Formats: sequence, C-alpha cells, structure tokens
Amino acid sequence: MTKIDESLINPKELARRERRTYAVGFVLSLILTVLAFAALLSDLPTTFKIIVIVVAALMQITVHMRSFLHLSFSGREAREDLLLVFFSVSLLAIMAGGTWYIMTDLSGRMHQTGSGAHSGHDGTGG
Repeated sequence: MTKIDESLINPKELARRERRTYAVGFVLSLILTVLAFAALLSDLPTTFKIIVIVVAALMQITVHMRSFLHLSFSGREAREDLLLVFFSVSLLAIMAGGTWYIMTDLSGRMHQTGSGAHSGHDGTGG
C-alpha cells in the first residue's frame, strides 16, 4: 500500500517546504551571481573567466528550474517538464535566429554601394 504524502494534507507543512525551496534557490542564485562577477573582476586568464561564467550560468539555469519553476526531471511529470523546456528553447532559438538573420540582411542592404545606389545628397533628388 502506498504511503500518503502528509504535506498534501497539511497546508502548513506544504508552505514551509515552499519557503525553504525558495530560500535555498535564492541563496544559490546569489552565490552563483557573485561567483560570476568575482571571476570577471579577477586577474584570471580570459579563457578561465569564460569557463567559470558559463558554468555558473548553466548551474543558475538549473537552480531556477528546480527552485522557482518547480520543474523536475524525475518522476511522473518528467516528460511533460522536459517537453516544456525543449519547446521554450526552440521558440527562443527561432526568435533569436530570425532576429539575427533579419538584422544581418538589413545591415547588408544598408551598406550596399554600387552604380544603382543614389544617396540623394548631390542635389539631383534621384
């Protein structure tokens, strides 16, 4: 027979767990942020600074998913949570890639020079 989770019955216990999860997430996020800034301001080689900042950023993403978004990658809801993350990443990649493509194309068009391009500053109004 399965054991009933008492935190589902006792709202005070559930609230205590939530506060603890948020507090731990906040402290970990703060530590990771300070670590990234400390690496940036230190006299370490640039390559090592980049590695520390990237690792801190990836760890902070994980902390935010677990502590604040309550996403879990084990258990019943793991598949739905994983699909949610993949969908969000796909949307962000499409938006960022589309923006990069549009801005690059626009920059190329604005800096085009050639025989057919007229600036309109020579008084001809062309």
